[in-house]
Amino acid sequence: MTGYRIHVWFDPDGPDRGEPAHDDGVVVLPVIPVPGMELRDAAGQIAVIRRVVLFAAPGPDGAVAAVVCEAGA
Repeated sequence: MTGYRIHVWFDPDGPDRGEPAHDDGVVVLPVIPVPGMELRDAAGQIAVIRRVVLFAAPGPDGAVAAVVCEAGA
C-alpha cells in the first residue's frame, strides 16, 4: 500500500490526563489523518485520533506527521 508514514502515539486515558502517551511506532495510511478519525491496531482495538502534527520535512523514519490517539468506544 502506498500512502503517508505516520508516527503514532497512544494515550490510553486521554490527552493531558493520567499516564503519558507511549510510542506505538510508524504506520502507513492512505490519507493524512484528522482529529476524530479512528484507527484499528493489529489486535483489533480502536483508537480515536485526538491531535495531528504535520512535519515540515519527513523525519528520519520517513514519517510526515505524528498523531496522538486515545482509546476508542
